Amino acid sequence: MSLNARSILLIVAVICFVLAAVGVGLGSISLVALGLAAFAGAFLLGDGGIKLRS
Repeated sequence: MSLNARSILLIVAVICFVLAAVGVGLGSISLVALGLAAFAGAFLLGDGGIKLRS
């Protein structure tokens, strides 16, 4: 298993969702929104469209 950008973003998304479910807060930053942004970024970097290498 290689850790590419998509895998790292998915791991970050899962960590954000778990922290939000437990109730950890980062001030005015929403962990759910951060997790959704990481998930969307992983989708775009993967099969969705943006390719980093040709």
